[in-house]
Amino acid sequence: MGSFNNNIVTERSQRPSFDGRTILRSYFMRDGQFVPMDTSAQVSSVTLFKMAQNTLPSSVLDESTGLITDSAASLAIWRWALSGAGAGPAGGNLLEPSAYVPTDSSSCSSIYAVGNGQLAVVLNGIDTVSSILRDGTSVSSTSVLSGEPVGRYIDVWTVKLCAGCEWQTFINETEFFQNNAIVLTEPLLFSTSERLYNKKIELGSIEKLKIGTEVTIDNVSISDSIKNTLKGGLITSGLVEIVKQNDSVPTLPARSTVISFAQSNGFVEVTGDNTFLYTFDTTILTNQAIVGTDFGSAVGTYTAQLKYNVLEETVMSPLMYFTVV
Repeated sequence: MGSFNNNIVTERSQRPSFDGRTILRSYFMRDGQFVPMDTSAQVSSVTLFKMAQNTLPSSVLDESTGLITDSAASLAIWRWALSGAGAGPAGGNLLEPSAYVPTDSSSCSSIYAVGNGQLAVVLNGIDTVSSILRDGTSVSSTSVLSGEPVGRYIDVWTVKLCAGCEWQTFINETEFFQNNAIVLTEPLLFSTSERLYNKKIELGSIEKLKIGTEVTIDNVSISDSIKNTLKGGLITSGLVEIVKQNDSVPTLPARSTVISFAQSNGFVEVTGDNTFLYTFDTTILTNQAIVGTDFGSAVGTYTAQLKYNVLEETVMSPLMYFTVV
């Protein structure tokens, strides 16, 4: 599980169902770099279709333009567009994740700029919300997402890869499940372990801290198939704290917090295999306005600590050491 503006959501890789909130992300890259997609002029819409009815791109896209046809657009399950744009492609804006409100139809039918080259939409099957298709037809989540229609779907993203480029479409696949609910006959016993993959980070670099998390289900009576399903959906959110360790320098504070748990809120990503990602900008370590005048040398020993939720428990990882060189 993941978190979007402090709301629990399911990633597309975590067996989502229509009776939940599923986040669909797209990362746009070219030549090893993220393509900036932070302007409304470069983003038109995201449309969800049943794959069973659209096994070939030609069943959705016009062969001459490569864009979604009018006939296909009217058969969409859901459509996300710029906030305030309604059925048209212009006049609206990309939203920041902090604007997401699960009970608001505009929030649930809008596209979010999560980061450089990173867009996301949320399909909400819990709250009664609506979306406007390209022809102006309004569809409600209670009608199109009811009954948990399991199966494979495609989400079609219509974007421009540069301000002067032509519109293009990109197609991703998503599978929704009905059997992701699990009933246990005894309290769930579990244990967790964490591992920081980064050991050395160059000063001046911007690097993702990668923290792998292993969830072990300790109940003997639970089958392996259920254990495997549980492992991918127990973690719902994560925070990271980064601290400089100055134990060897008696004239400095023993510990200086660089990034607090609160400051990392909303910036920690969780992959389908429970790996936490946090982008650490080491350039702040030489900025006294941020770290203070009693911070000492930017190079040295640091610790990362992970804080995350598993069911009703909050887990604090051990301190994981790395060096900035």
